[in-house]
Amino acid sequence: MSDMDRTAIHEVMEQGRVTISKAGIHARLNARCSVLAAANPVAGRYDPHRTPNENIQLQPSLLSRFDLLFILLDTIDVDNDRKIADHVVRMHRYRNPQEQDGQVLSIAADAEVLTTKDLNEQADEEGETPIYEKYDALLHGNSRKKTDKIVSVQFMKKYIHIAKCIKPVLTDAACEMLADEYANLRSDDFETDVARTQTVTARALETLIRLATAHAKARLSKLVEEEDAELAIELVQFAYFKKVVDKSGKRKRRQEGSDSEEERS
Repeated sequence: MSDMDRTAIHEVMEQGRVTISKAGIHARLNARCSVLAAANPVAGRYDPHRTPNENIQLQPSLLSRFDLLFILLDTIDVDNDRKIADHVVRMHRYRNPQEQDGQVLSIAADAEVLTTKDLNEQADEEGETPIYEKYDALLHGNSRKKTDKIVSVQFMKKYIHIAKCIKPVLTDAACEMLADEYANLRSDDFETDVARTQTVTARALETLIRLATAHAKARLSKLVEEEDAELAIELVQFAYFKKVVDKSGKRKRRQEGSDSEEERS
């Protein structure tokens, strides 16, 4: 990434606007949207002994502006590789026969768009949007079962459109949980023996608020409650420290099991 691109994306992700100065016209445009970025490691393979900044060669001030940072490793798994290969082969069965050799398959295409059925005619005939997509043996194969219920793309688009219109409000209990978690993250950040993907700054608190609010919108709730805050905390813990938060029930079972083992010994 060039220095000009870094400067431009800094303003977009920090202030939510883009400054344009061309032909004597100076304008500031709003850029309020989600940013989803992907980066490859420098040497072609991720080095676990180095930090994410060193692996992808991006400055910490730019990486800290992303709410969540996930590291996807290319691990060797025979079963997973076979599923991926089977999925790619099935996608090519729905390619247009008039395409030129070597033409790239569109990334925006999904499973339903690649089918030979006309989705618009199907929606008009039924009169309502189907909640679950239909099973197609040629398209899905062994990747899913007939009993699996997968939400259709048309229903998901309408659901997201309605969820965006809701403006949830933080409750007192959720505010206390998010504030306590932010304080814990800051204290854990100074521990040298704890591996983390990025440093914890004041933006981490805004990240917790945004994630909790987004989960409340997904539930179509007008209030951000404790369960929304708990999910936001789990996401941040996993993204920052690769840590999976155990449920209270599992913790009690483990403690009871350890106590019983100590009594037996």
